Amino acid sequence: RTCIFYKKQFTMIKIVPWHKATVLSRKQLSPTVTKLTLQIQPPNTEDRPTTPFTFLPGQWVDFKPLLTPSPTSPSSSRPVPPKDAIGGYSITSTPSNLPLFELAIQKSRHPVAEWVALHAQPEDLVTVRVGGNFTYSSPSRSSSNLDNVNVMEQSQMKKKNLLFIAG
Repeated sequence: RTCIFYKKQFTMIKIVPWHKATVLSRKQLSPTVTKLTLQIQPPNTEDRPTTPFTFLPGQWVDFKPLLTPSPTSPSSSRPVPPKDAIGGYSITSTPSNLPLFELAIQKSRHPVAEWVALHAQPEDLVTVRVGGNFTYSSPSRSSSNLDNVNVMEQSQMKKKNLLFIAG
């Protein structure tokens, strides 16, 4: 007789909240890349994320324009991507700049990327949420990584410059 036991593994899924942000500026960096500068809005009573908007180097944001523009936004006569359209874009600024952050958006036929390149204007409202787990955390922030590293190596590690390129 053979008995087979199945071990169930449960994975905790972290639900990452959407945060509202305001477009501050749009700048064409090249014929194919647009830089978007955004500012995270403070939570209000009807829409209060449980966690603050934060990110680590190497993460991206899921991004979607809000269908209801702000009262001061001129976007009412401009096209808006379909409600279910979401773009994923590289964060090109550092976490120390928050609540401001920047995105680099490659020109494409994707409805959100097209909206950014052609129609996004200052004061437009969007929603963003952070994604990605391929990140860099400095050694000084994760002490468990320093257990086997001597003081000289630690000081050398702090002086290294890193460049992340997302593609």
